[in-house]
Formats: sequence, C-alpha cells, structure tokens
Amino acid sequence: MLLGAREVIFLGTCCSRQEVYRTTQEQMLVCLQGTMTVQPREGSPVITRSCLIPPGVLLDRHRIDMRNAVMGICFLPPFSQTYPALASLMTSLGEGMYCHHPEETRVIETMKDARNRADITAGTASTMIHNSLIPERLQGLVFREFDPRVLAVARRIRTSLPDTPTLADLAREVQLSESRLEKLFKEQAGLPITQYRVRYRVFISTIIMALGYSVTEAALLAGFANSAHLSRCYRQVNGLSPSSTFLHPPCLDPLLSESATDLVAPLLEGQAVT
Repeated sequence: MLLGAREVIFLGTCCSRQEVYRTTQEQMLVCLQGTMTVQPREGSPVITRSCLIPPGVLLDRHRIDMRNAVMGICFLPPFSQTYPALASLMTSLGEGMYCHHPEETRVIETMKDARNRADITAGTASTMIHNSLIPERLQGLVFREFDPRVLAVARRIRTSLPDTPTLADLAREVQLSESRLEKLFKEQAGLPITQYRVRYRVFISTIIMALGYSVTEAALLAGFANSAHLSRCYRQVNGLSPSSTFLHPPCLDPLLSESATDLVAPLLEGQAVT
C-alpha cells in the first residue's frame, strides 16, 4: 500500500477478498494477474483488466467480479484531473464507468515493478504509476473546473478534524444556502459532505495505523468517537475492517511518502506509538 497526502495505491499479491461496499472515491482498478468481469446496467458483461469507476458504485460480484484476480487499486486524488483524463482514454460503460485502458500491459508491468522493488520510495512508485496511466500529452490539461466554494469547504473539512463544523457553519463561510451547498458539493465531489468528511477521517486513520499506532489511537486522533466507530466507517469506505487490513494475514506492507507523514504530524505531536 502506497500512501501519499492525496492518494492511496493498493498493489495486491494474491487474489482479492471481495467485500460488498459502495465506493466513496474515484478508483482505477487494474488486474495485476487475471481478469475481472464488469456488468454494465445495459448490455452484456465485459471482461477487462482495467476499469475506472466513480463514487457511488456498489462493488459486489454481480457488478464487478474481481474474485479471481490479483488487484491493483488506485484511489484517485479528490478534486483532481486524474479521473476525467483517464475517462478520455477509455471505453465508456455508462454511469461514469470506463474500461480497457489503451496501455493496460504497460500499466500492469509498472505496477508490478513498483510492488516488487525493495528499494523504491512511495513518491517514486506513485510517479511511475501515474505516468503509466496518464500520457504526457494529457498531463497538465484541465478537463473540468471545480467551484472555489466547494474547494474551500473541502479544505475546511480537512483542516478541522478535532471538531466538526456544521453544515450551517460551512454554508455561511462560503455564503451559500445549506441546500445549495449540499447540491453543489455532491455534484462536484460525487458524494455528500458528511460522507466526504468520513472518508477523509478514514484516510487519516489509515496513515496513522500505517505508522504503527493502534486502531483505538488512530480512531481518536482522526476524530472518531472510538475504535468501534472507526471500524464501522472503515468498512463502509474500504469494504474491510482496519484490523483485517493491518493485523491479519495477508498483512499490508505500507509505504508512506513524506507528504503523508507531514499531513498527520500535527495530530501526532506528543504521541508515542504503543
């Protein structure tokens, strides 16, 4: 697992344990070995080795069957150009889903190389994978604009983990009505404000646990009421519990970038790993 300040990349070593959950983030799914079967809402099933999915997709074997594949999963940076850039390259399946990256073989080999190199850093691995996914001609292009008020709200949520600003507080800060802010945020983020907050806290807790802190410590530092609250939200966001991710075989081997450790450094001041 590669962890940065804005993205997570999971590179598997065995066939995935597919849990049922609804995505809360744009994802790029890549079969490092084997294939997956994707069932569009209309039409016949599609067998592919790459699939781009938006937030809100129910990941069960009837929609996307990954049980016989070793998966690489890129949780794409929110409010970025990565998803629309990938969408411009791939074949549409409807409802914001796409398949068949034109450079599948190159992407797969790059992911395997990043996974298998013992001396690689998180930053180098992330750059390698990003460059294999997005051709140079598309890097730096703007495919979609984001409302600065939505970006301000997202930034406010990310910088206020110890407290929870209300919807009324957030709307007042960007001079919108609550209903208008809710609608605008969901249109641009793909999920409601409350889910965005939960997802970000789960992301922060993942970095903290990867640094060796317990589930309970990560829960409290990331703004959850207790470890049970974190476990429930973690399963909703990732389809598995934090204990099965970090404590039970096959355990993840986390690789953190400096940007990830810098992100949680203010939360960890005075804390010791137990």
